[in-house]
Amino acid sequence: MQRREFIAAAGGLAVAASATDAFAQAARSGGMEEMHPALYKDLEKSAHECVGTGNDCLRHCFGMFSMKDTSMTDCAQAAFQLVAACDALASLAAVNSSYVPSLAKTVEGICENCKKECDKFPKVAACATCGDACKKCADECRRIGA
Repeated sequence: MQRREFIAAAGGLAVAASATDAFAQAARSGGMEEMHPALYKDLEKSAHECVGTGNDCLRHCFGMFSMKDTSMTDCAQAAFQLVAACDALASLAAVNSSYVPSLAKTVEGICENCKKECDKFPKVAACATCGDACKKCADECRRIGA
């Protein structure tokens, strides 16, 4: 290896090391988040909550179906749509997608419909919890989609 090649390689290595160190320092101090802040963190959180509570509601509905009770059919359909829509919204919100505001408008209606169905069963804990999550998510969707 020639002297010039050695100096060039060492210089390149030093630049790479200092850049890596700068990124590591930024990550430790929270600076990495500053580079690309989450624009829809609250929406993402509320949509994830709807996915979880919607699945709980679906589990209850499926249990009722297994007992030949179909009184919660509309609730199950609303919860299924809620889970699918909120899962998509949470995924897009997590990456600051430009589609979030327009999807939030649609999901707001889905959340409101699910809450309406959940409100029909106030004594069912899964439905009450899901309805509360739907209200929060609809409010957040309204704020973002406005």
